[in-house]
Amino acid sequence: MSDLPHRTSSLAWQIGQGLRRLSEWSEYQFSRLDIDGPNLPTWPWLEPLGRVLFWLTVAALILWMGWLLYRGLMAYLHRQQQRRGASQPQTTSDQALKQAADWWRKAQRLAQAGNYTEACAALYMAALIRLNDTNLVPYQVSRTDGEYLDCITAQPSRPYELLIRTHERLTFGSALATEETYQRCRRAYQEIAQP
Repeated sequence: MSDLPHRTSSLAWQIGQGLRRLSEWSEYQFSRLDIDGPNLPTWPWLEPLGRVLFWLTVAALILWMGWLLYRGLMAYLHRQQQRRGASQPQTTSDQALKQAADWWRKAQRLAQAGNYTEACAALYMAALIRLNDTNLVPYQVSRTDGEYLDCITAQPSRPYELLIRTHERLTFGSALATEETYQRCRRAYQEIAQP
């Protein structure tokens, strides 16, 4: 009991005791009062409206959570499909040749229209499909021009290198494609396409 005097005489303890006594006194005083609350009107439609609003809110939350789950599931399935697609060859040989021929025709149409930048890009895509078709470098959407150049260094090919470097300059540099640029790319692709 020797440590009680400092607890009962400290200022914080005395303030706490005073506040406690004040709250008890105010509680006692209010309990003696007999005050009736205001007479509020009774509306019979208020309770059903509250229930309807509550259930609408619950339904909206369930729909929102369902939408989030649906979007998450679709994103997951899309990623799984991309992973599966990256591990499997994307096209057969005939399909790749057809696609390369489609890119070649598109390049010619674009060049005739005077859009040499897009025409060179179409020839670049046709060359990438040829690389994939010959199994030198499998096509991957995520592969950069530099990675393609690194892949063909084992078997250097001037036409491929010209098309890749031209694409790199036109897409990421400040170079502009002219008819001469397109003609160089066209000749390079024709060298690639020869059997």
